[in-house]
Amino acid sequence: MADIRDVVARPAAGPRQTMGLQTPPPATPGAARREKFVGFVMDEASAATLHRGLAPSFAQGCKIHVTDFRTSLTMLANMTTPEIVLVDVSGEDQPINAIMDLAEVVEAGTTVIAIGETHNVNFYRTVTKGMGVREYLAKPLTPEAVQSNLLPVTRAATDPVPAPRGGRLVAVCGVRGGVGVTTVATNLAWMIGTEMHRHTVLLDADLHTGTAALNLDVKHDKGLCTALETPERVDQLLIERSTQPAAERLHVLAALEALTKDVGYDGRGAPTLMKALGARYNFIVADAGTRLSAFGRDLLFLAHQRIIVIDPSVVAMRNLERMLELPAGPLQSPGVILVLNRAGGPGGLSQSSMEQSHGLRFNVVIPELPKLVAKAARFGEPAAGPRGPFRNAIQKVANAVGARVVDDAVVRPAA
Repeated sequence: MADIRDVVARPAAGPRQTMGLQTPPPATPGAARREKFVGFVMDEASAATLHRGLAPSFAQGCKIHVTDFRTSLTMLANMTTPEIVLVDVSGEDQPINAIMDLAEVVEAGTTVIAIGETHNVNFYRTVTKGMGVREYLAKPLTPEAVQSNLLPVTRAATDPVPAPRGGRLVAVCGVRGGVGVTTVATNLAWMIGTEMHRHTVLLDADLHTGTAALNLDVKHDKGLCTALETPERVDQLLIERSTQPAAERLHVLAALEALTKDVGYDGRGAPTLMKALGARYNFIVADAGTRLSAFGRDLLFLAHQRIIVIDPSVVAMRNLERMLELPAGPLQSPGVILVLNRAGGPGGLSQSSMEQSHGLRFNVVIPELPKLVAKAARFGEPAAGPRGPFRNAIQKVANAVGARVVDDAVVRPAA
């Protein structure tokens, strides 16, 4: 669950009880302040255990409703989404689908905790690695389990953290070579920079054979390797000289080193470079590639949002499970954005079978469009330029990472 979507009204699903305060009336849009925490559980015993275990995190009380999952969706749809939401998926025949339904009724940035009856490692990994659930705990609950697994999550979400400054780093990676990582990254950067008018830089982490600059018909520069080898030399002058303009608000930072040269990557290079780029650009779109070099892995860890590109193949699905296990950085949004590229191509798996067999849902699906993509690459032009399904898909990715057009004005939420 890479995105937590806006509120969607749903029909009521039965009676409800409340542990603690009374159920609040439906919130007036824009008028209500977000509560810190609201929980929904199926039984009184779980409610009591959670109340005792989580109360230390909330000075103004820990509100927990005793109700079924479907009623909790209705209640969430009619209130201002709390900062932390706990739901109980017990009794749901398809708990993965239940988590997907939850994504439609809570706002972006919400910390989601789930409990349920499923005792399965694969289920745990799926909901916590790829669907935006911060933590999942199987029932029956014990005070020790709540305190050791859930209490740290609520404390981390309620402790004031200084908002990070600078641009938003979006790292795009792929599960194997040839899935279209550079195509997605290039067109995403172009969409944000030229169509959404945000100062954007496209960064290519492949220092020897990268094609991001070629796709936009700009030059490579040695400044990127200089920044990675000697971080102490990184300043705004180096950034200005090394980035190449592709449009008024779109620059490219890429290298094309000799295949015989070993770039001496300094581990301080990535964070130092990101800090300098963040001071200059609203968005940094990084093509982290598929080989996951040390530089590419650092970009994925530092990213505010991670995008994984996959194609409809058995190998890609196998590697996706491993990719989802990569640790997330402290600034990263919960959940990744999954992009299925080349959907519907000959010999490929169907989207429905991929989603059902692995209990996931692709956030964006790009159909197989070989002529359009090949022609754009040949002429150094963005494939997202012409109107059509490819442009629509890239627009959806841009929206998912936080670049949105509202009333002809582009807004970007805090990273």
